[in-house]
Amino acid sequence: MKKILAPRYLMLIILGISLCLPHSVYAFPNHHFTCPFKGIIMAVLGITDDQMASFDELKAETRAEIEPLAEEMMELGRQMPEILLAEEINTDEAKEKLVQIVDLKCQISSIGANAGLEGVQILTPEQRFTILIFVEDFLELLEWIADFPGWDKIKEHFEEYIKPILVDKLSKRHGIDLTDAQMDAFNELKAETRTEIKPLSEEMRELGKQIPEILLVEEINTVDAKEKFEQMVGLKCQISSIAANAKLKRAQILTPEQRQIIKEKIGEWGDHHPWSANLGF
Repeated sequence: MKKILAPRYLMLIILGISLCLPHSVYAFPNHHFTCPFKGIIMAVLGITDDQMASFDELKAETRAEIEPLAEEMMELGRQMPEILLAEEINTDEAKEKLVQIVDLKCQISSIGANAGLEGVQILTPEQRFTILIFVEDFLELLEWIADFPGWDKIKEHFEEYIKPILVDKLSKRHGIDLTDAQMDAFNELKAETRTEIKPLSEEMRELGKQIPEILLVEEINTVDAKEKFEQMVGLKCQISSIAANAKLKRAQILTPEQRQIIKEKIGEWGDHHPWSANLGF
């Protein structure tokens, strides 16, 4: 449950309260995102018409930067089932495409972070202080929830009883009938991936805890803020790269026949099929 305090949640709290800033644009690049609590936020923070105009301009600029990158990334994503589920996987081609996708994700994250910094600077010190108080109270609530002693038991119950049933059901539902050896390989890969990602996630969380005090102070140190954002984006890119490599390895665990079955099902269901996004357990 400690993962609930990940940096992205801190950023969503801060930037979301700040009138649903442009981070919403890169989270939903193909949608005209609107903030459901916009009126309440404007009233609480006392947002002026000039500030609102600045937010709208920043959002439009951010959208213009991000949309072509997001479209390119989605186009590459649509190619991945054909590449990862081929009878004989072209490893070099798969790695090249995955690197391109990760690079695009990093560019989008960097643009989003810069937009967030610019957005917070539109607010007055008093408005930022109001957000800081809310963030501190909200994080105290999350810490209280995360410390609930029953979470460990719930997790143990899931791992011991629920997860094996779900994995077995998923395997049979898609008609791929994973062998015990394949399941062991999937579990081993999952454990290795988590081991690689864990220290990066922990470092990211530590940086994330510093964000409120950096962004919501009376006078923002933009050099310090940019440095922290660059570090966070860099860590996020490393995590994305590890996850991309794991995706290729998952596909390689499957037999050509199993990959063909999944490929056919994706063809039937299109982008709505769960395998089209995950391509593995």
